[in-house]
Order: sequence, then structure tokens, then C-alpha cells
Amino acid sequence: MTRQRRVGLFVAITAIAVSVIAVYLGITLVNNSKGDGALPDASAPAVKIVKGDMVLLDRDRKHPKAWGRLVIIGAGGRRQLGKLTCERVAFAAGHGICLAKAHSLPTPTYEARFFDADQKVIGKISVPGVPSRARVSPDGRYAASTTFVGGDGYTTPGAFSTRTRVYDVASGKSLGDLEAYKVTLNGKSINKADFNFWGVTFTGQGAQFYATLGTGNHHYLIKGDAATKQATVIRDGVECPSLSPDGTRIGFKARVGSPFQWRFHVLDLKTGKVTALQETQSVDDQIAWLDDQRLAYGVGEEVKEVPADGSAPPRPFLASATNPNRVQ
Repeated sequence: MTRQRRVGLFVAITAIAVSVIAVYLGITLVNNSKGDGALPDASAPAVKIVKGDMVLLDRDRKHPKAWGRLVIIGAGGRRQLGKLTCERVAFAAGHGICLAKAHSLPTPTYEARFFDADQKVIGKISVPGVPSRARVSPDGRYAASTTFVGGDGYTTPGAFSTRTRVYDVASGKSLGDLEAYKVTLNGKSINKADFNFWGVTFTGQGAQFYATLGTGNHHYLIKGDAATKQATVIRDGVECPSLSPDGTRIGFKARVGSPFQWRFHVLDLKTGKVTALQETQSVDDQIAWLDDQRLAYGVGEEVKEVPADGSAPPRPFLASATNPNRVQ
């Protein structure tokens, strides 16, 4: 092959390569300009969250850019994406808490972001570890977070460490870590090195709440008050409590069998009666009340609902979502 012919062939191949690259870049730019169709227009006003709405987190694999975004479902049943991205979220009475990633590199860090009904962040504060649970009081005045700062699960108390804090939403300030609270059992103060607290649910009476205290082989239901920084053990065997809207019952998970599996139950606070719900899977979630008759929880990438009286098995509530809570 002559030198002139080789040069001509090289020029032709180069031209084809440049054309292919140009086409690829053109397609990429067009696709990027289209973005993810599931995402709201950045210039559009945020979806306003109102009483009765469902607030959840997105788990739609068809739209990966929407993963973790707020999902708001109104009275008409329309599913709309919000503007915040969270690891856990809770909302009530015009105020919410979003446990979100603050930085990804070199090591992920997280913060609690407090926001209003228009999804405007009105305050934020750093939290240690990885987000696990979040709740807001029925009046919107207080919020709580639980994070893991060691280990990765609730399976073995003492082999992991949690930080559970209560916040004043208006000021965005922490009211303290539950580990600093005075805890009493049968009238006597108790304090052990392996104390871990998680799963706050507020009563709606000031800064009072229920939560779980894990120590040794016990998983105590405690009732506390962030104003006095004191808590009392109510009973054993209750994890991730969730108080019903009427304030009479607590939905929770309990360890059953050996090796254990979690099963959901409902505790009547007046009579002490415990009703087992008909979920047969072991689910690690803080169950939530849809109303006084039904509860909901996340299983994988879907939300299920189940009657509070244990009369029927769970049924699908919403696909491609998790972390359900009904706005009070």
C-alpha cells in the first residue's frame, strides 16, 4: 500500500471516528437535557404538604435520580415528587424532619434538615452516624432522630451504638441525647454502659414521647420527657413504638422465636393487651398509623397496610416507596 493511500485511509477512519463521537455527544446532550421524567421541574413551585397527605420516600428503580425523593400523595390519590431527598423523613402540623446526606466524600456525613409545608428548609443540624428513624410530634413542635454510629443493625444490643436525639423544630436546636436522660425502673434509677435508645414516637403532650431502651437482652418501652430529661420503663419486649392517633395504643415490633424474627403487634396502653398482626415476614421498620384502624410499613421497596385489630393479613398499599407517614 502506498504512503499516499495509507494517509488517505487514516484520514477517512479519523473522520468516521469523529462523526461517531459527535453523534454520541449529541445524543448524550439531548438525553441529559431531557433529564429524568420523574423529577419535578426545578422552577416549578414545591408541592405543598397539607393535613391528610401521605408523605413517603421514593423507591422507583425506573427513575434512579428520584431515589430517596419525597413522595406526596394527596386526597385525590395523585403521586407527586417533592424537592427534598432524604434517608428518613417525618412530617406533622406544618413541620418536618429530613435526615439527609450532607457530604459524600471522603466519608458520608448526615444532617437533620427541618422544613415547612412548602418544603423550604428552615434549619439544619449535623447528626452522627447513619440515619435510621425519624419522627415529628403531632403539633409539629418537636422532632427526633435515631442514627447508627457503630454496627449496622438492631440485632445484638451492645454490638452496635445508636444516638437518639430530640429537637426543637422552631430553633433547630437539639434538646439532648437520650443517653443523658435519667431512667427509672420500678422507682429506681438505672444506668448501664450498654444503653441504646431508638424509635421515638411523640404523645402530643408537650415534649413527651415513647421510645425503646435496649440493654442486655431487654428491649424496654420507655416514656420520657425532653423538657425534664427523664424517662420511665413501662414494659419489656417493645421495639420501635408508634403511638396511635387517638393515643390509646402502640404499634411495635417484637422478637419472636430463636433465632428471632421481628413480628408486628399492637399494645393497648390501658389494658395491657397485646394483639399480633398478620405480617409473616421479619420486618425491620418503625410501623406507622394510617388512621386509628390501620397501620403501614415499608417492606423492601413497597409499602403494606394491615388492620390494627389483627383481623386480616397485610395488603399492598403503595409500590416503589418506603417510610410511610400520614400527615396529622
